[in-house]
This record gives sequence, structure tokens and C-alpha cells, in this order.
Amino acid sequence: MSKARRDRDDGARGAPPPVGPPAASATFVPGLMAGATLAGVVVLILLGYKNWQETREVQKSLDDRLGKVETRLADLAKAGLAAAPARRGPDPDRVYTVKTDGAPIKGPAGAPVTIAELSDFQ
Repeated sequence: MSKARRDRDDGARGAPPPVGPPAASATFVPGLMAGATLAGVVVLILLGYKNWQETREVQKSLDDRLGKVETRLADLAKAGLAAAPARRGPDPDRVYTVKTDGAPIKGPAGAPVTIAELSDFQ
């Protein structure tokens, strides 16, 4: 039988309630709970403030780096380096004739477009 039930049963039979200090686990101190709650709130506020400060520092650093990138791009545009360099190699607008006599072919021989794949197996 549990202690609480025994106490209730004793009270119902007219026995006096037990006298003495309450058990340690049943002790509730309102001032202690309020202090612990206040300390927890203070810790949360301090952590939030620290997080906010670090976020501001990171944002300032990123803003500085972005300013440097924009300055560098402006300098490159002034120097004329923004224009594409002259292309080297075959002209993409020219039509080239490739001999395909005797080569393996897939599709009809009289197709309007022929794609020739050149490769080197070395």
C-alpha cells in the first residue's frame, strides 16, 4: 500500500495525520523555482544577444567582401578585359566538307544533315 493511500485511509478512520518534516522529494520552494526560471530566462537572453552580435559581424564581413568584388569588376571593365578574347580554332559559322566515303554510317545516305564524329583512340 502506498504512503499516500495509507495516510488517506488513516484519515478516514480518524487517525491523526503524521507529524514531522515532509519528505525531501515533496518539498516545493516557490522562491527557488522563481530564481531558477529567472536564471534560465537571463541565459536565453544572453545567448540570443551573442547570436545577434555574431550575425552582425558575419554580415559586415560579407558586405566588405562584396564591395571588394564589385570594385574589382569595375576595374576590369575599365581596363577593357571584360570583352571576350579573340576565338581560336575553327569558325562555327562555316560549313566544312568531311569525306565520309567508306565510313560506317547510321541513317539514310541522302539526309540533309550529316554529323561526323572524329575521335582518336590513343
